[in-house]
Amino acid sequence: MKKKEFVVIGMGQFGANVAISLGSRGAVVMVVDRDEQKLELVADRVTHTICADASNPEVMHSLGIHNYDGAIVGIGNNLEASVLITIQLKELGVPFIMAKASNDLEGRILHKVGADKIVFPDKEMGFRVGNQIMNGNYFEAIELSERYSIVDLDVPESWKGKSLRELDIRSRYGVSIIGIRGLEETNINPEPEYELQEDDVLIALGHNSELQRLREM
Repeated sequence: MKKKEFVVIGMGQFGANVAISLGSRGAVVMVVDRDEQKLELVADRVTHTICADASNPEVMHSLGIHNYDGAIVGIGNNLEASVLITIQLKELGVPFIMAKASNDLEGRILHKVGADKIVFPDKEMGFRVGNQIMNGNYFEAIELSERYSIVDLDVPESWKGKSLRELDIRSRYGVSIIGIRGLEETNINPEPEYELQEDDVLIALGHNSELQRLREM
């Protein structure tokens, strides 16, 4: 299977964390920033580092990113640069562009110039944490180490109606199902005979690469 390829522009806290996360899950990741020191912080966690001004059209054309699967624009507190970069990515034919925005107005502007998805890291994290606390979904994504995590996973179509014993998930995929969240309650340490339902959410513990393999299912 061909590795997915992404370019992450802007190595602030958001961009750096996205780049490291993609790299840890096996993607080819190129990062671009004008600050050499910021690039050094992630250099051993990504595939390529480019010290350059991504708002410069000549720089963008020289990167060959039209062949990449997607781009993440993580420029902080510089709407003009984010807009220029997003427009250029669109013109270069990058199939998917995600852009960081600080507020709704910035989000609307970036969407109009070509961003396919807008993210509001501070707002989204606040809502997400609040919802998790209220719903009891404490295990949606907990990083235990750089390699192991506890995450929520939807039930793959081919697993529905089958028991945990029949699926033998731990032996086949190297992932432990430590809980199942149904419509009405969360079943911690479910019995092997439990049959997975369409609306179940699996609480899975395992190596990040194996968890990613299940996500792709």
